[in-house]
Amino acid sequence: MKIVKNTALLLIFLIVFLSCKKDHSILGVEVQPENDNVNASFCDTATISAYSVKLDSIASFNDPYKFLGSTQDPTFGRMDVGLYLNANIPNGVTFTSFGDDANLVSAEIVLTVSSFNFVGDQSTPLTYSVFALDSSLTTNRLYFSHNDKLHNKNVLLGVYTGTYTTLDGKMVLRIPIDNNYAKSILNNPQYLVDNATFLSNYKGFYITASGSDLSPGTTPSTHGVIARFNLDDVTSGFYLRYQKGTPSAVKDYLNFKFNFSGTDALRFITVKYQPIQSGNALLYQQLQGNKNLGKQNLFLKGLAGTRIKVELPFLNYLKQYADTVPIAINRAEFIFYVDASFASSVGTALYYTAPKLALLPLDSLGKETYAVDQLTTTDFVQRYGGDFDAANNRYVFNIPRHVQAILTGKKKNYGFHIVVADPDPTIVVRRDNYAERVVLAGNSHPNTTLRPKFNLSFIKFTHDN
Repeated sequence: MKIVKNTALLLIFLIVFLSCKKDHSILGVEVQPENDNVNASFCDTATISAYSVKLDSIASFNDPYKFLGSTQDPTFGRMDVGLYLNANIPNGVTFTSFGDDANLVSAEIVLTVSSFNFVGDQSTPLTYSVFALDSSLTTNRLYFSHNDKLHNKNVLLGVYTGTYTTLDGKMVLRIPIDNNYAKSILNNPQYLVDNATFLSNYKGFYITASGSDLSPGTTPSTHGVIARFNLDDVTSGFYLRYQKGTPSAVKDYLNFKFNFSGTDALRFITVKYQPIQSGNALLYQQLQGNKNLGKQNLFLKGLAGTRIKVELPFLNYLKQYADTVPIAINRAEFIFYVDASFASSVGTALYYTAPKLALLPLDSLGKETYAVDQLTTTDFVQRYGGDFDAANNRYVFNIPRHVQAILTGKKKNYGFHIVVADPDPTIVVRRDNYAERVVLAGNSHPNTTLRPKFNLSFIKFTHDN
């Protein structure tokens, strides 16, 4: 049975390959003698097979920009993004003391929204809950988005139901914190002698909106919102507001802010993604293992949502052909078109198209690697691609060096993943930088002009045997 299958695939390859056209963009093809012709050709008939798969987890790096919130996307389903972070005594100050006559007025966490970067409907009220950590966060450890076991679910420090407000001219999220917890900080200076002592006693916070009730099909709809926050912003922090003096004295309001930035600061996200049957059936069933449904549409979502598995058996048979007839690759383009029928705007909710994607080759274990074309500045900047082309409604990847490496046996074709990420090899692992999503057309999409393409421009050296 395997021999029959391989023979059939080989026949398909021969049909596809023989249908390739002469590439007249190569200088001199039409003016040189036939025997000297280097056989420049162009092929665009290879079939790309692809389907959507669920991402289990992503690394969340310790940078200041972090997402938080919950959405109920009518196409992709529910996503809850939580945030772990610790609060730090600012500027390396030691022996902090508020005095024996300090009286707490209030305490709150303030997070500054970064450049209005959000998905969903920012007017949707969410219920944010804050829990105390029972495990210390450490800056020499890499945290992953599935890790939500570091807080004590029985120690609830604060709850806020509402939307963003304005503070110091900035859009912020403000969550009040339990007074007893805040008083224990204010009135125990022995825990404030330095930042290390403080963090050993007050390990940090976990913030989540997963308890929010969302329903995009209701009127008014409640899609929810996931926003990007700047934890290094001067307004972000954990605030204690207090007065000094006896109750009968005239007292001024004083503020002290613990920072979410600094040498000991640790910030990472958690992600829980739940595609639902009542969302898009093509997506849901692909994530359950029905690969064939990828022939119509392919679904990509950032923040540990989904990725696309891409298979191109054509490269294996091209390798066999190249073993007897040397081939030089000029261009090797993967082109994927956005299916505009999946609206990026649903009522008052916005689900922006992902601005960047990365096409990553797989190794024999199915792990993501880098295309050869990503590894040098010239190849990456001038050829590789991956940015959303709004004018043509598509993403284009060009990886001629990687395909050439497959033909010469330096690399093997185990397929590819497409992920929502900056394709720059120095930061492609930072998958928590993008919350956007996109729906692409598959290879049997009803609109034939939207089907993915593999464009190959190459030269056959038929007299070099």
